[in-house]
Amino acid sequence: MSLKNLHAMPWIGEHPVLDLANTVVCGAGPDRSDVDLLASPALAGAWRERTAARGLAALPLDELTRLRAPVRTALEAAARQDPLPEAERVHLNDLAARAPVTFEVGEDGRLGEREGGGPAAAAAARQTLVLAAGPEQARLRRCPAPSCGMFFLARRRDQSWCSVGCGNRARSARRQPAGPR
Repeated sequence: MSLKNLHAMPWIGEHPVLDLANTVVCGAGPDRSDVDLLASPALAGAWRERTAARGLAALPLDELTRLRAPVRTALEAAARQDPLPEAERVHLNDLAARAPVTFEVGEDGRLGEREGGGPAAAAAARQTLVLAAGPEQARLRRCPAPSCGMFFLARRRDQSWCSVGCGNRARSARRQPAGPR
């Protein structure tokens, strides 16, 4: 991933929980190390400006980092279609219990949900559980492209990469000759 894309963060804005989980860019740093957007003041500030998750953006950095760990673990398991690890499941359930949800019938006559407030971390935990164990779980993927690793919701059943750029990078990497033997 280019430095320009790292600062532009084109992957931010799809889903509040994915915005939080995708603050780690796998293999994009020097020596293919992970880049933690929340560890850099400039990148953390850029993320706070771009994310649609305004409640999360307002949280202190240490709270965001603590919340991100169980969210990423739950999404990793869900993307593999594995059960949620017990510790994360219990922790996210406890947090989510603090995020009230109300039901209402819309003008179209359909039942809908509306978040009734509560702490931003609790709402994120509830949204993580819905994403990791609800009907969208089948669409949840983790991008296998070099220097990515982003979580995304597939728009097609056969979608493998989070973006066209990642697909191009992955295909290019496959065509590269193997290193010296």
